[in-house]
Amino acid sequence: MIKNSYIALLSGTACILLGIALTGRLAFLGGLVGYWVGFGYTLWIYRETHRSSELDIHTALIRMRRSLMARLGMVTLVVAIVARLHSSWLFSLALGIATGVIVSFITVAIHKLHGERGDKRSA
Repeated sequence: MIKNSYIALLSGTACILLGIALTGRLAFLGGLVGYWVGFGYTLWIYRETHRSSELDIHTALIRMRRSLMARLGMVTLVVAIVARLHSSWLFSLALGIATGVIVSFITVAIHKLHGERGDKRSA
């Protein structure tokens, strides 16, 4: 999982940096920040879900609720900082967050499908 995530993160980063280099628009740096935030958000959900799956239901719900608030706070903090420092980056930040979430969800789904297929074959 980690190896595929790093490859997807670095590939997306390289594409965004290539787009910045070709167009010369520094507003796309907001997209890069958003891509990292979206990617980190999804991987954080994935990690917390695995950690909470081992717990009893009441403790798992409390832990997931706290994690949700922490993740939303992190995204809000990044958006507020970007809005304060570079308001022209906000649109590309939103696109970057959406792209990061989608790409990382696809990466996690592919990893889970390959893992489940391997479990079925060995059974």
